[in-house]
Amino acid sequence: MAKPGARQARPPLVAVALAGCLFGLGGTAACGASSDARDARHMAASYAGRQADLFDDSIEPAAVGLDYDKGYSPRLDKTLRERAQVGDAVLRVRVSTVTARPDGRHARYELELHTVEKLAGKRELPTDFVVRVSKSSDSHGIVKNFESRLVGYAFIAFVREFDHPSGERQVHFHLAPDTKEVKTAVGDAVLPSGLK
Repeated sequence: MAKPGARQARPPLVAVALAGCLFGLGGTAACGASSDARDARHMAASYAGRQADLFDDSIEPAAVGLDYDKGYSPRLDKTLRERAQVGDAVLRVRVSTVTARPDGRHARYELELHTVEKLAGKRELPTDFVVRVSKSSDSHGIVKNFESRLVGYAFIAFVREFDHPSGERQVHFHLAPDTKEVKTAVGDAVLPSGLK
């Protein structure tokens, strides 16, 4: 016990700062929150219905040169507009790696995407992230046939994070051609109506 009139030692500044961080907001750790903690405030939707149609884990055939009849018209694509408006982000990405994982008789594929440029969206995603193409995806055949040749390919990615029954969150996506026409259509889709 300290003698009367003696100065009590102050707790080290680091301990005070740490205590403030831990208890400053009702006992929750508030200082230096990781991106995971910040993202926990973002309510992710369930992957079903219209949202599953929009973010269908697929690649536009035109994005890999398979649009032989030149029928892909981004400015007339209402789903492109909707994806741009309801997605977490629209990004220009480049494929860094393609990994095949055994899944029964068929493989499922993981594509690591590297963000080159953010075109639209209110959320920040990691610069590098992984998306999955399962055997149920319409683009399973494209990924299977191109596989390693997709490395280096550039796309415009429409992405949204969803709650998964396991309790995890998963990014679902739709990849479009990396062209000026798609970028213009995205810009038109997210431009406030008064400025169009």
